Amino acid sequence: MGDYTKLSQNEAQDILNLYDLGTLTELRSLSLGISNSNYKVTTSEASYLLKVSNDKGHDDLIQEQEILTLLGELDFEFSLTPYLTTDKKSVYTYNNFFGVVFPFVEGIAPGPCDQTCFEIGQGLAKLHLIKNDFSKVRSHDQVGFGARDIAKYIQNEKCPKDFREMVAYFFPDNLEAYISINFEKGLIHGDLYYDNTLFDDNHLAVLLDFEQSGLGEYLFDLGISLSGTCLEKGRINRSLVKSYLEGYEAIRPLPQIEKDHLDTATIVGLLSIALWRIKRFKEGDLNPLMANSYQELLNKAKLFWDDRTNTND
Repeated sequence: MGDYTKLSQNEAQDILNLYDLGTLTELRSLSLGISNSNYKVTTSEASYLLKVSNDKGHDDLIQEQEILTLLGELDFEFSLTPYLTTDKKSVYTYNNFFGVVFPFVEGIAPGPCDQTCFEIGQGLAKLHLIKNDFSKVRSHDQVGFGARDIAKYIQNEKCPKDFREMVAYFFPDNLEAYISINFEKGLIHGDLYYDNTLFDDNHLAVLLDFEQSGLGEYLFDLGISLSGTCLEKGRINRSLVKSYLEGYEAIRPLPQIEKDHLDTATIVGLLSIALWRIKRFKEGDLNPLMANSYQELLNKAKLFWDDRTNTND
């Protein structure tokens, strides 16, 4: 994972030349990412994060950089702003591939614990509090899968039988009641798992991988993040969820309608990422070895739902 596209020293230098960032002294692949190949490149001037897109379309990548540039202009403290090439482009094109160069931030992807969940919750809430003219920002639906997409996909003949059965298990009404609710919307991350963060000195330093960012429902975004952050031994941990929500609500208190549907949104979040994996790995060929990796998320969803039912009983 992380370096599907193999870069040579000469190729990395050629890309750096598009930015006039100095002479390459070290190239190191990073074990991060699924949709990108990531490299730490060190030059005579500084270190940078060089990303090569493996999966995203060129236009999608440009739109992602527009969001990150806007966040930089709005002084959002947890995002990275892409460097511009010498001809003022946020996405470079080199031979048959394209990508982005960012500042390199030192840090580690944390393991789930109360403190990391609390701080990631705060980070997401600060993103959700941003108010601006987002009329030119893409919808999350362009790059991700929401409740409507899930409800539509189970009618598709390509839908795996186990995915269809799990949706029916959670939502006998095919998500109609949930979809009918008008939840608050704004700018969302769309994929904020704990391993899409970096911590430095035990504190949140940066949120990574805004590939599925766009305009969407805050509750949906929260559900995705809870389902991929508050984990212990492969299942969602209620104590970690509590810590996460304490951090989140210290910044943005949840409206009652969101509190009432939080568990449902968590299931929708798991189904959303499961569908993403089906599209990329089972129907697509990004990584055939992960063709059935969506089932891991279905199992997490069922464990969470059943634990919730047992707790309520």
